[in-house]
Amino acid sequence: MKIALETVKDNTVIYCRTGISFPSGSEEMLQPSEVIAAKLLPTIRARLSHELLVVHRMKQVRVAHALGITQAAVSHYNTKSRGLDDELIRRFPEIKGFCEDLARSIAGGLPQTEQVARIDEFTDGLMHTARFCDYHKKITDIDPNCAICFPSPPKP
Repeated sequence: MKIALETVKDNTVIYCRTGISFPSGSEEMLQPSEVIAAKLLPTIRARLSHELLVVHRMKQVRVAHALGITQAAVSHYNTKSRGLDDELIRRFPEIKGFCEDLARSIAGGLPQTEQVARIDEFTDGLMHTARFCDYHKKITDIDPNCAICFPSPPKP
Protein backbone atom coordinates (compact mmCIF):
# COMPACT_ATOMS: atom_id res chain seq x y z
CA MET A 1 0.00 0.00 0.00
CA LYS A 2 1.29 3.45 -0.89
CA ILE A 3 0.57 6.59 1.09
CA ALA A 4 0.22 9.87 -0.76
CA LEU A 5 0.41 13.30 0.81
CA GLU A 6 -1.69 16.18 -0.42
CA THR A 7 -1.45 19.69 0.96
CA VAL A 8 -4.57 21.82 0.73
CA LYS A 9 -5.36 25.33 1.89
CA ASP A 10 -4.31 26.41 5.39
CA ASN A 11 -1.37 23.96 5.26
CA THR A 12 -3.62 21.01 6.05
CA VAL A 13 -2.01 17.74 5.05
CA ILE A 14 -4.24 14.92 3.87
CA TYR A 15 -2.95 11.36 3.87
CA CYS A 16 -4.62 8.98 1.47
CA ARG A 17 -3.99 5.41 0.37
CA THR A 18 -3.21 4.86 -3.28
CA GLY A 19 -2.93 1.76 -5.38
CA ILE A 20 -6.08 0.27 -3.89
CA SER A 21 -9.15 -0.27 -5.98
CA PHE A 22 -12.61 -0.86 -4.60
CA PRO A 23 -15.49 -2.28 -6.63
CA SER A 24 -18.24 -0.04 -7.96
CA GLY A 25 -16.93 3.15 -6.39
CA SER A 26 -16.95 1.83 -2.81
CA GLU A 27 -14.52 3.53 -0.49
CA GLU A 28 -13.52 0.81 1.98
CA MET A 29 -14.97 -1.75 4.31
CA LEU A 30 -16.79 -0.10 7.20
CA GLN A 31 -18.42 -1.73 10.18
CA PRO A 32 -22.18 -1.09 10.43
CA SER A 33 -21.58 1.10 13.50
CA GLU A 34 -19.15 3.22 11.45
CA VAL A 35 -21.87 3.75 8.84
CA ILE A 36 -24.15 4.94 11.65
CA ALA A 37 -21.49 7.37 12.91
CA ALA A 38 -20.35 8.62 9.51
CA LYS A 39 -23.65 8.79 7.63
CA LEU A 40 -26.77 8.35 9.75
CA LEU A 41 -25.95 10.49 12.81
CA PRO A 42 -24.94 13.55 10.76
CA THR A 43 -28.17 13.22 8.77
CA ILE A 44 -30.21 13.03 11.97
CA ARG A 45 -28.37 16.03 13.45
CA ALA A 46 -28.96 18.01 10.26
CA ARG A 47 -32.69 17.21 10.31
CA LEU A 48 -32.93 18.02 14.02
CA SER A 49 -31.10 21.31 13.52
CA HIS A 50 -33.45 22.23 10.67
CA GLU A 51 -36.55 21.39 12.71
CA LEU A 52 -35.36 23.32 15.75
CA LEU A 53 -34.29 26.35 13.69
CA VAL A 54 -37.24 26.56 11.31
CA VAL A 55 -40.21 25.00 13.06
CA HIS A 56 -39.37 25.83 16.66
CA ARG A 57 -37.65 29.15 15.78
CA MET A 58 -34.68 28.51 18.06
CA LYS A 59 -31.41 30.43 17.62
CA GLN A 60 -28.33 28.56 16.40
CA VAL A 61 -26.55 28.93 19.74
CA ARG A 62 -29.52 27.46 21.60
CA VAL A 63 -29.80 24.57 19.10
CA ALA A 64 -26.08 23.88 19.51
CA HIS A 65 -26.40 23.82 23.29
CA ALA A 66 -29.51 21.61 23.16
CA LEU A 67 -27.87 19.09 20.82
CA GLY A 68 -24.43 19.20 22.44
CA ILE A 69 -22.70 20.32 19.23
CA THR A 70 -20.99 23.54 18.16
CA GLN A 71 -22.78 26.55 16.72
CA ALA A 72 -20.55 26.15 13.66
CA ALA A 73 -21.90 22.63 13.13
CA VAL A 74 -25.47 23.96 13.38
CA SER A 75 -24.60 26.61 10.80
CA HIS A 76 -23.20 23.97 8.43
CA TYR A 77 -26.30 21.82 8.88
CA ASN A 78 -28.48 24.88 8.30
CA THR A 79 -26.77 25.75 5.01
CA LYS A 80 -26.78 22.06 4.03
CA SER A 81 -23.02 22.13 3.53
CA ARG A 82 -22.73 19.22 5.95
CA GLY A 83 -24.72 16.30 7.19
CA LEU A 84 -27.84 15.85 5.13
CA ASP A 85 -27.68 12.69 3.04
CA ASP A 86 -30.66 12.72 0.68
CA GLU A 87 -30.23 9.04 -0.16
CA LEU A 88 -30.57 8.12 3.51
CA ILE A 89 -33.70 10.25 3.81
CA ARG A 90 -35.19 8.44 0.78
CA ARG A 91 -34.12 5.01 1.99
CA PHE A 92 -35.29 5.64 5.57
CA PRO A 93 -38.30 7.97 5.39
CA GLU A 94 -38.96 7.38 9.09
CA ILE A 95 -36.01 9.69 9.84
CA LYS A 96 -38.21 12.68 9.06
CA GLY A 97 -40.96 11.76 11.53
CA PHE A 98 -38.45 10.71 14.18
CA CYS A 99 -36.65 14.05 13.92
CA GLU A 100 -39.89 16.03 13.99
CA ASP A 101 -40.99 14.25 17.19
CA LEU A 102 -37.58 14.49 18.82
CA ALA A 103 -37.24 18.19 17.93
CA ARG A 104 -40.61 18.86 19.54
CA SER A 105 -39.40 17.11 22.71
CA ILE A 106 -36.06 18.96 22.65
CA ALA A 107 -37.81 22.30 22.25
CA GLY A 108 -39.88 21.29 25.28
CA GLY A 109 -36.74 20.74 27.36
CA LEU A 110 -35.85 17.07 26.84
CA PRO A 111 -32.52 16.39 28.60
CA GLN A 112 -29.51 15.41 26.45
CA THR A 113 -29.28 12.00 28.13
CA GLU A 114 -32.81 11.19 26.94
CA GLN A 115 -31.94 12.47 23.45
CA VAL A 116 -28.96 10.10 23.36
CA ALA A 117 -31.15 7.19 24.46
CA ARG A 118 -33.82 7.92 21.83
CA ILE A 119 -31.32 8.38 19.01
CA ASP A 120 -29.48 5.21 20.04
CA GLU A 121 -32.70 3.20 20.09
CA PHE A 122 -33.78 4.63 16.72
CA THR A 123 -30.44 4.01 14.98
CA ASP A 124 -30.21 0.51 16.45
CA GLY A 125 -33.64 -0.26 15.01
CA LEU A 126 -32.61 1.00 11.57
CA MET A 127 -29.34 -0.89 11.68
CA HIS A 128 -31.22 -4.17 12.01
CA THR A 129 -33.21 -3.85 8.78
CA ALA A 130 -32.66 -5.21 5.30
CA ARG A 131 -32.62 -1.62 3.99
CA PHE A 132 -29.65 -0.75 6.19
CA CYS A 133 -27.89 -3.97 5.17
CA ASP A 134 -28.40 -3.09 1.49
CA TYR A 135 -27.14 0.48 2.09
CA HIS A 136 -24.10 -0.86 3.97
CA LYS A 137 -23.27 -3.18 1.07
CA LYS A 138 -23.73 -0.34 -1.42
CA ILE A 139 -21.39 2.17 0.18
CA THR A 140 -18.61 -0.14 1.40
CA ASP A 141 -16.31 -2.78 0.05
CA ILE A 142 -18.15 -5.77 1.44
CA ASP A 143 -19.24 -9.02 -0.15
CA PRO A 144 -22.69 -8.41 -1.69
CA ASN A 145 -23.68 -11.88 -0.49
CA CYS A 146 -22.68 -11.18 3.11
CA ALA A 147 -25.13 -12.68 5.61
CA ILE A 148 -23.25 -12.10 8.87
CA CYS A 149 -25.77 -9.70 10.40
CA PHE A 150 -28.75 -11.64 9.08
CA PRO A 151 -28.26 -15.39 8.81
CA SER A 152 -32.04 -15.52 8.52
CA PRO A 153 -34.10 -12.95 6.59
CA PRO A 154 -34.20 -9.54 8.36
CA LYS A 155 -37.21 -7.31 8.82
CA PRO A 156 -37.79 -5.00 5.84
